[in-house]
This record gives sequence, structure tokens and C-alpha cells, in this order.
Amino acid sequence: MRQVRKIVIVNTADEGGGAERVSMAVLDGFLELGLDAWLLVGNKTGNHARVISFYESPFFDYRPYADSALLTAIEKRRAIDRLLGLEDFNHPYSRYIGELTGSTPDLVLCHNLHGGYFDLRVLSGLSERMPVAVRLFDSWLQTGHCAYSLGCSRWQSGCGQCPDLTIPPAISRDATRDNLLRKREIFRQARLFASAESQWMLNRAKQSVLARAVIDWKHIPGGVDLETFFPGPRECARLELGLEPADTVLLYVASYGSSNPYKDFDTVRRSLEHLHRRQPTRRVTLIVIGSSAPEERIGPQILIRHVGSIESRPRLASFYRAADVVVHSAIEETFGNVVAEAAACGAPTVLASGGGVLELIEDGSTGLVVPPRQPAKLAAAIRQLLEAPDLRARLGAAAATAARHNLDSRAMIRNLESWCTEVCSAWHSQPAG
Repeated sequence: MRQVRKIVIVNTADEGGGAERVSMAVLDGFLELGLDAWLLVGNKTGNHARVISFYESPFFDYRPYADSALLTAIEKRRAIDRLLGLEDFNHPYSRYIGELTGSTPDLVLCHNLHGGYFDLRVLSGLSERMPVAVRLFDSWLQTGHCAYSLGCSRWQSGCGQCPDLTIPPAISRDATRDNLLRKREIFRQARLFASAESQWMLNRAKQSVLARAVIDWKHIPGGVDLETFFPGPRECARLELGLEPADTVLLYVASYGSSNPYKDFDTVRRSLEHLHRRQPTRRVTLIVIGSSAPEERIGPQILIRHVGSIESRPRLASFYRAADVVVHSAIEETFGNVVAEAAACGAPTVLASGGGVLELIEDGSTGLVVPPRQPAKLAAAIRQLLEAPDLRARLGAAAATAARHNLDSRAMIRNLESWCTEVCSAWHSQPAG
């Protein structure tokens, strides 16, 4: 095996949603393994010394590229592309990945490449000069604009006639077919290695335009920090959080909370309306983490309480432990960090989702699973758990055991490092061109 010493991870940002948390965990995990690891981002908001913005590297001389006429031309090109509905690839510093961290890496590990900071066209030349691996956290590389197709299958036939241009990354007019054709041509000339946290995501990617670029595929399940997310007494968690011990508490967690465009909070809200019609005998509070909004009431007994973003991971873990039931709903999801964290904390979960997140829960064994977009069935599953404390305890304990065996982030980091070594060796053994 060819030894890997230096790895550069590429992601949209260092703080934000699931991909950002994973990117930081991988960076720190690689550093603990003794690797010379860096994270290159389009938007740096934290203060980690090993995170570098594409636009503010201390190792790179930007002066030759700061010509005002050149910058004006780039901005004009961006404006034209936006009007045409084309995805923005006008980011020249992408080609200098080998220089932005001071020396050429042994491998570039790409996480999310959308978000207006990366020129996808550099993948061809970059993958000729050094091994390039991609971790598939969403479907953007396979579609005409969206990160999640939310049930749409047009990406398999070339896109066009997009049913929703507002799904992030949004575009102003329907150039989805042209965007996908551009990606097809880029991937025709690239040599990549691909992995994903779910087999579902890998299977999708193998049917997409990305497939022609991929030399080899690898399923590496995601992980959870088990030193932070672990089971504990519900009473202690509620005391810490100021929640009433006798209340019935449901929990919903998502980046941007109820407004997350990739999740399906509407189904959760409508499921509570079904519960209301069944006239619950006790009050139910749904705590929504991720967004701030006014309280909502569904009848006299059901309260939806938005508590904003929880930056402290230990405090977030306390919310999982405090919940009677964790509710998760998404049309499709690659992995599902929230579901993994809830399982690790021993929180009984009802999952109304599609995609790779279904690989985390075994229906009736480690949680309950219902089809997405069916609020009546979601309500029935919630009611089933609320009325059966013994079932909740059994499912939560089984979920925590499964998480300890299958979702340890330390094992994920070791598996990822091992895969990077394999990629590096395989790349060097491949004939060029």
C-alpha cells in the first residue's frame, strides 16, 4: 500500500449542517491519526487552524490574480450564468488546491462541492495530477441543480422540465438539462473514487452521470461521537434542560428546523393534527431544534415549541435523552445524522423518511418506520409509542446497542483513512488517460 501523509478535504463551509460537522470530525480524526490534514472551504466562520478559505490562504500569493479587469469579467460571467440558469463554476482558485495548503497533498477528499465556491471543471486536470476521492453527502453531482431530488427521477434521463427550481441550490430558470450535460462531460474526462455513508446513495450514483468517472466505489457508514451521544436517565436530562418530568415530549431536530427545505416538517405538523383529532388525554409538546419561531398550538393539548439552534453537542444529546419519542421526517436522505445521534442516546425514534436513513433503523427492533408523506401513519406510530412505555424502552435500548456496534465515529475515521490509502495506491497503479 502507498502511504498517505497529507490529505486535503474540500467542503462548502466549516460550520453549518451535517456535511460541515462531518468534515470537521474527519479533519480532527485524521489529525489524531497523525496525518497532515487540512480542510479547504468556500466559507470559513470558525477559528480552527487547519481550516483554510479558498480566498484567504496564508500560503498563496493572490496578487497576480487580483487584477480588477479579471475580477470584473468573472463577476459578469457569474451574472450571465445566473440569468441563464447555469450553475456557477466561475471560481478560479479551485485549480490551486495543490498550492493553497502550502504543498501538494497525496490525496484530495471532496465533500460537498456546491455552494458557489468551486469550479467543477477542474476535476479532470486535478484527478490527472493526484488522487481525488468524493464523499457523496447528497445528489448534487448527479442532478441538473438540486442537492436532493425529493422523489424526482429526471436526473436518470437527463433532467429538463424541472418540477422545482427552488430546491437548493436554486437556479433562476430551467437549464437543468444543460447543467447535467456539462457535468456529464466533466465526468467523462475525470478519474475519481467515490464513497457514501449509505448503500442507497452509492446505488443511485452508479446509475448517474457520475458513474463514468468513478474507478471504484466504497460504502463507509457514517459515525457518531459516542463519548457525547450516549444513553442516560431521562429525568436528569429534563432537570438539566428545565423540562417538566411528567410532560410528554416529542423531539424534532434539523438544521434550520421546521424550515429546512430538505426535510418534511409539514408531515410532522399534520401528524400532530391527527393526534389532536384523537383527543390525547395528556398534553404533548413537540420541541423543534434548529430554528426560532413563535410557538404553535394544535388544539388545547398540543404545543409546538421552537428552541433555535443548539450549538453545544452535549446539550443536544441531553435533548435526545429527555425526549419520549424522536420524530424524523424527510422525503429522502443520504444518511441521517439526527437519527444516528438519537439512536446512540437510546431515544426511541419514529422515522417517516426515504433513502439511506432507512439503513439506520430496523422497523420494530430499533425504532418504528412508516412511509414518507403519510401523516396518519406517522401519527399512529407516535401514538403507539406514547401508549407503550415498555416498547419505548426496548426500542431505545436496542438502538443504543446497535449504534455502539455500527456507528462509532472513531471506526468511521479509521475506515475512511484506510480507504484513502487504498485510493492512493489504486490511483498510482492506474494508467493515465
